Amino acid sequence: MSTRAAAFCLGLLACGCNAPGHSGGGKLSPGDLAETPLGLEAARRYVLDAVNRDRRAAGLQPVVRDEAAERAAQRHVADMIAQGFTAHWGSDGSVPEQRYTEAGGEDFVQENAACFFDGIPRELDPEPEFSADQLDRIQSAFLNELPPADGHRQNILKPAHNLLGVGLAKPVGVDQPCMAQEFVDRYGTYEPLPARARVGQELEVRGSVHPPVEFGGIGVSRIDLARSLPPAHLNATSVYAVPEPFVLYFPAGFKTPKPVALDGARFSVVLPLSEDGRPGRYGVSVWVRHPQSEVLVMTSLRTVLVD
Repeated sequence: MSTRAAAFCLGLLACGCNAPGHSGGGKLSPGDLAETPLGLEAARRYVLDAVNRDRRAAGLQPVVRDEAAERAAQRHVADMIAQGFTAHWGSDGSVPEQRYTEAGGEDFVQENAACFFDGIPRELDPEPEFSADQLDRIQSAFLNELPPADGHRQNILKPAHNLLGVGLAKPVGVDQPCMAQEFVDRYGTYEPLPARARVGQELEVRGSVHPPVEFGGIGVSRIDLARSLPPAHLNATSVYAVPEPFVLYFPAGFKTPKPVALDGARFSVVLPLSEDGRPGRYGVSVWVRHPQSEVLVMTSLRTVLVD
């Protein structure tokens, strides 16, 4: 099994980051549009194009827009501006997979984020305008990282990603955008889960995975219920790691607490939500194998609030 870091932070001073400008072709070139104001929708498309130029240069398939991921990204970037922080926990204690689930997502999300880190509350600009140059500076800062501190770059260039949601916002009176990129791996469809449940409640987890992946298993993880977090605490964080499952369910023939029923690519299992009877944010994950790999990786992680 493999759970990589899910999210990566880049703090920006109010004057902006000092990374060199992004280079690349495409219809929205920085040379042509560096001084052209872009509304929110145009700016999102520009970032999507910039990400795909970088992926194309690395020989990777493009990502396409995901509206659930976009909603989660916009929620987070607005929160970061309002509180003056850069992190993957929200000021309400939320985490990337929780925000994505609450936005209607059902797949696996990994987040890049860049905003302020001074703890100064700011008012959100209701009609922000962005320049290509500003957006390229953030994208270039992500892409130009060097190992071992290259989490943003790895996220942009992860081959399994196939969807992206972009969140962008600006504060009133500060000409510096903040950005959240929510990269998504979509390789299946899943029956809905409840938003809330009781400790020990049994859930039926059903769905199907899509070629080229093969079903591997179902996992259940848990983290504590959310609590409000101050900017000083949030700004002291960096990489967010995906919670590891405390239990995994596999098909018949493997060591498992209970076998997952398989019918071709379709799977189902009934499982309890309980880690030693504790409440929390439980994560229900679907694990798959990609072609030419024996390693199981997550392709779906949905949260359920358990009281």
